[in-house]
Amino acid sequence: IPIEAIEDIVDWEEVPIDWTKGGKEYFALQVKGDSMYPEYLPDDVVILQKTPVCESGDDCVVYVNGYNATLKRIIKNEDGSLTIKPINTNYAPQTFSAEEIEKLPVTIGGIVVELRRKRKNKL
Repeated sequence: IPIEAIEDIVDWEEVPIDWTKGGKEYFALQVKGDSMYPEYLPDDVVILQKTPVCESGDDCVVYVNGYNATLKRIIKNEDGSLTIKPINTNYAPQTFSAEEIEKLPVTIGGIVVELRRKRKNKL
């Protein structure tokens, strides 16, 4: 389920300086929910390259209705539609027609380039 995307800086993540060559920008998000389980777990941090385009099969942050954000695997269909697919089979994929992509809108916010997971210490 997409949730409203609100900028709320809770921490900073370092990225290699060479990633920024050519004006590339990056941002980090903390994973909420289990729609991308088992690959992504709640509280994981994903580093994303900010871009409005992606390839089919990329894991991306997608904005639905302009401000609702969700992390999903992207499938670009031959008819111009776009499917956002959770990894967790308990959730159904959603497909948006080319018309819906334009009208809602549905946009790509960034592509996952790195996953950062903190190990939980057992006391």
